[in-house]
Amino acid sequence: MEVPNDASTGADPARFAAWCAVADAVRATTKRLAKGAHVGGYLAALAARGDDASLALAARFLSGLVFPRHDMRTTSVGGATVAEALARATGIDRDTWRARALALGDLGDAARALLEEREPARPASDTTLARLGAAFDAVAATRGTHAKRDRLAALFATLGAAELQYAVKLLLGSGELRIGLKEAQVEEALAKAFGRGLDAVRHANLLRGDVGEVAVLARHGRLHEARLALFHPLGFMLAQPLETAEEIAATLPAPFAVEDKYDGIRAQAHVALVDGAPRVALYSRTLDAITHGYPEVERGLGAVAVAMAASDAVSRSAASDAAASDPTALGAAASGLILDGELLAFDPADPGRALPFTAMQRRLGRKTLDAALLAEVPVQFVAYDALAWDGALVIDDPYEARRARLAALPWDAAGAHARLAPNVLVSTAEAVEAAFAAARAAGNEGIIAKALASPYTPGRRGKLWIKLKKALATLDVVIVGAEWGHGRRAKVLSDYTFAVRRSADDDTLLTVGKAYNGLTDAEIAALSERLQATTVQKFGRYQTVRPEVVLEVTFDVVQKSARHKAGYALRFPRIVRVRDDKPVAEIDTLDAVRALARG
Repeated sequence: MEVPNDASTGADPARFAAWCAVADAVRATTKRLAKGAHVGGYLAALAARGDDASLALAARFLSGLVFPRHDMRTTSVGGATVAEALARATGIDRDTWRARALALGDLGDAARALLEEREPARPASDTTLARLGAAFDAVAATRGTHAKRDRLAALFATLGAAELQYAVKLLLGSGELRIGLKEAQVEEALAKAFGRGLDAVRHANLLRGDVGEVAVLARHGRLHEARLALFHPLGFMLAQPLETAEEIAATLPAPFAVEDKYDGIRAQAHVALVDGAPRVALYSRTLDAITHGYPEVERGLGAVAVAMAASDAVSRSAASDAAASDPTALGAAASGLILDGELLAFDPADPGRALPFTAMQRRLGRKTLDAALLAEVPVQFVAYDALAWDGALVIDDPYEARRARLAALPWDAAGAHARLAPNVLVSTAEAVEAAFAAARAAGNEGIIAKALASPYTPGRRGKLWIKLKKALATLDVVIVGAEWGHGRRAKVLSDYTFAVRRSADDDTLLTVGKAYNGLTDAEIAALSERLQATTVQKFGRYQTVRPEVVLEVTFDVVQKSARHKAGYALRFPRIVRVRDDKPVAEIDTLDAVRALARG
């Protein structure tokens, strides 16, 4: 198997420069097999040297991760801090950094480009993966923005251009290097490099939440020793969309369960008793830790764990010696659970009624939550599935069995801040339509239909979960702003802020939403060129544009919103088409939006 660049010439593969050469090789090809060959060959070279520590770091970094998923640490640095550190380390002013990052859409790519221009003869450093890992550990342990900046500047000053590029990408990527490599492909490379079954590699990574640890287990043929680790998020199962109740009834074996599709924040809850005290962690759909924003939910779910232990409501399974010796293993925590659900703002006078997402928005992005806001916008966790139960994954159990486990939990202990999602069993298209109408009447987005025998497939779109979310209507709007995208869309304007006219007699434009779904890559590229030519002002990644491009958009609901000038927001807007046939003077008005609004 090929080991590219530095690693193939006999240079130490434990050097960060050798890792960067592999990352470059992966980025340079679009072929999945070639990417896997580069990664697998490199990891095999590290293993041949008997360097388990570097092997773990290399696999983790190639997945875009600084720390294991179950590790609660973060470097806690943003783009501004990194840019300041780059300026200190290189002598290149911050404005130059800002301009180049805006042009390239990535601060890491800007770092390499500028350093290669200013210091073309600068050699690669002798920094090892171990030293870089230790540097990231030190940044995470350092308090204060200025102190973190100084640590990073000292590190950056020692690195070559490619090393600087990827160090910045790791710091700011949040699990994405943007080189065309996903963690699933690293898993594939590990399986091939060490002759292990891909299913075994993926299962071990699912259990442990650390592809670096799994790389070492795979090398030594010890994947079977992996045990479930609590407090690392698993991937969320997604439902496939269908447009009619008839399609759902024809697809799922009757009877099947129907649940409301809530207008909240999808969340995964990890709940356990650790040394007799409750511990709760909440994770978003992007696998970010969000516990700090919902202290009442944390307390409510903690009370459920305490009540479970006190009443012995959960049957105890014997923990293995390995699990008992591992403080992160579910088997070591008698009340350990992983739950899938939704975070919802609710009416204090009626905890069973969810409030629109606009109410939840008042809680988002706040570092501190005062008592008044907690009282005005209380939040609850509504559970609709169980992924782990009392020391073991239960994702392969049928939905019906997982639901029965949820129903046995002492939800009353949580008060209003955690509850079981209601569901109904149906068999016909008529019953599906009735459930959908009831969900919409309650202010929810739609419904999810689930086969009773369906397993839970983390990170995948299940064939036996189906969502029905009928679009409410369409509106003709005009683009007034655009933002550079992410990942494969990092070099195009792909996120569009749009507006309607105030009235038939008033052409004042009022924003009502933002959309980035619905167009093909070719359409986005063409639209990006049009918008760049009409840019009025730039604000970092966002820029205002002349209101010339009309879109037809669809959406699920219209809600009141203080964030948009119109006073309303379209929830889950999708672009239907670009309306070059319609002038801006004929786009829809605020009256049309108001007529579609609920509540």
